[in-house]
Amino acid sequence: MDVPTRVVPRALAGLALLLLTAACGSVNPVTGQPSFTLFMSPAQEARVGAREHANVLDLFGGVYSDPEIGGYVATVGGRIAANSGIANARFIFTVLNTPDVNAFALPGGYVYVTRGLLALTNSEAELAGVLAHEVGHVAARHTAERYSRAVVAGLGAAILGAVTNDQIGQLADLGSELYLRGFSREQEFQADTLGVRYLRGTGYAPKAMASFLRTIEAETNLTARLARVDPASRGGGFFATHPRTLERVTRAINEAGASDGVVRREAHLERLAGLVFGDDPSQGI
Repeated sequence: MDVPTRVVPRALAGLALLLLTAACGSVNPVTGQPSFTLFMSPAQEARVGAREHANVLDLFGGVYSDPEIGGYVATVGGRIAANSGIANARFIFTVLNTPDVNAFALPGGYVYVTRGLLALTNSEAELAGVLAHEVGHVAARHTAERYSRAVVAGLGAAILGAVTNDQIGQLADLGSELYLRGFSREQEFQADTLGVRYLRGTGYAPKAMASFLRTIEAETNLTARLARVDPASRGGGFFATHPRTLERVTRAINEAGASDGVVRREAHLERLAGLVFGDDPSQGI
């Protein structure tokens, strides 16, 4: 007699429901809001970040070689991290040697900005705003949330479909392709809200987050016009991984009742003097 290959394992279904129910009661101490991170612990986040760091360097041209600019970014980032609300916060800030305009974070405190993005910042407060937003993603554990939901989705697919040993083994690898994807609009707003809090805590002007977003929008539109394409049709770029709008950033600033603060425009531009713009000659034509 043939044994049916499609089985609905009731034990697995019960386990998934139990885990999901338990996770609903988890509250992130930084945000004060429920956070579904059951399948990725802080220790796992640190291991993921350390493992993926080398891959990021390979993908984005390595570390930008100017130690003064790298040190400057790390100093500004360190001020933000000290106000992150994370116990025993450990962050590593890296400038990537690529003309691409982007910034992102890996779980475990690995925060990256590209030299292409640095070239567009008009003040230290704008740089601080970029770093504060990424630190907000780490503090809110957004990657752990996304990974945990992917695991639940994988369990659901396994429950409803054919379950094999290979499929069950793949559940542990669901997050490998998720680390550098863009976050949801809700997560972006939460990172903005935390970022505004961090800027206030370090004395920077929170409105710099909005002014930098205007610069990014202008750069995106200019690049599109030069390429003779519709800006809305362009894939990739900053807004591909940061589905943010100026209205949403302004809302985060207004809801926080954010006041004025330090901007440091001239000193910032002096620190970035000599920054390579465009393609790096050392990487070929």
